[in-house]
Amino acid sequence: MTTQIRQSVASGKPYPVTAPPGGGSASLDLFLGDAEFTIEGGLPIRGHGVRHGDLVRFHEKDHLGGKDVRVWLVAQRDGAFMAESVSAF
Repeated sequence: MTTQIRQSVASGKPYPVTAPPGGGSASLDLFLGDAEFTIEGGLPIRGHGVRHGDLVRFHEKDHLGGKDVRVWLVAQRDGAFMAESVSAF
């Protein structure tokens, strides 16, 4: 049996998104639905995003369509994207 080790992230610390989901224009809409992006440090985040006001609430999954791992809030600031892991149930 193999064990997958997850990289630790600090809750409440914003991480720059270094590779947003592919697609159209650079807007938060890229993070809606099933998507994948990468944050600083090369950590890939896969899951499903929904609008939450002027943010996207992104549920990270162990694989697309799989079990929840973390919840992220993704914001757009000065043309860049920031993702912050939050405690949300």
